[in-house]
Amino acid sequence: MAVSQFSSPIPGQSLTTKPGERIWERPPEYNTVEETLSFYIKHLSKADVIDDTMVLLEIGFPVKPLVKSLRIANTMKGKHTIDVGLLVEPFLIKFITATAESLDVPYKMGDIDLKKEAAERENGRISMLLDAALNKTNATAEEDEGVALLEEIAENIETGTEEEMPEDSEAPMDEMPPEAGPEMQEQEQPATPQGAGLMARGQ
Repeated sequence: MAVSQFSSPIPGQSLTTKPGERIWERPPEYNTVEETLSFYIKHLSKADVIDDTMVLLEIGFPVKPLVKSLRIANTMKGKHTIDVGLLVEPFLIKFITATAESLDVPYKMGDIDLKKEAAERENGRISMLLDAALNKTNATAEEDEGVALLEEIAENIETGTEEEMPEDSEAPMDEMPPEAGPEMQEQEQPATPQGAGLMARGQ
């Protein structure tokens, strides 16, 4: 659906509202870390909120993105400022993890790997295209080399196999450099000048 260019705000439109109507034009509802932390603890301690939060953790939603989303949402609502929210965030992470441990709910701490998820979605899309291409042809891998190639690619994408690097192995004994014998050691020593004794070597 096309967006009309006439529905966009005009320059200076934000200055036509009454002062204080916008959330960012008003002071935050909670000014200190203690007040903000008390607000979050009261909200997260409710039975319904605990149940929903634990469900998110059980399905694999990490704790840090969960807390970050809460902080950003309440900042936009004018509950607290950005800096106060950043100071409260570690305490909220500790509170949620402690609650999960008391209820024996498994949880993850790290952020979601967006690159990994994008790669998995792309591999899934390619697998669907390969399956569709294989279904269109009646030939088998033995009859058509192209079909064999498509099946090999599809198998590698599904299994996610990668070529393993060969492990470091010791060099064969016949390729090992021979140990320096007495003859080599004699050659490596600098020749003593003629007519010079032991005292002359140190000069």
